[in-house]
Amino acid sequence: MQRPIPWLWITVIGLLLLAPGFTARLFFDVLEGFALLLVFGPLVLAGAGFLAWQWFRRRLITCPACGTPSFGAATCPACGAPLIGVSASSTTASEQPASSAVIDVEVRDVSGEP
Repeated sequence: MQRPIPWLWITVIGLLLLAPGFTARLFFDVLEGFALLLVFGPLVLAGAGFLAWQWFRRRLITCPACGTPSFGAATCPACGAPLIGVSASSTTASEQPASSAVIDVEVRDVSGEP
């Protein structure tokens, strides 16, 4: 046997949502909150991810011997050089600007011809 459609309840719920009362305001406030969450949620997560990546990158220590980056190790996992005295800020490039740096180039003949 088929149940009848509850037209009375559908009408009551529709009037409560359309009437300018507490229920309609609550429904639309919740709906607005979900819409804002859908719009701004990914932006907030992307910003948090970017900040976490910057925090992680600042704590990476590059081995002065081989250049392997590591995180929180006392010795380099690749070559075994000690990383205790090396700080994360000292592994960055020197403070000298690239425009005033001098590079010595030595020319060698590698063609094998005498």
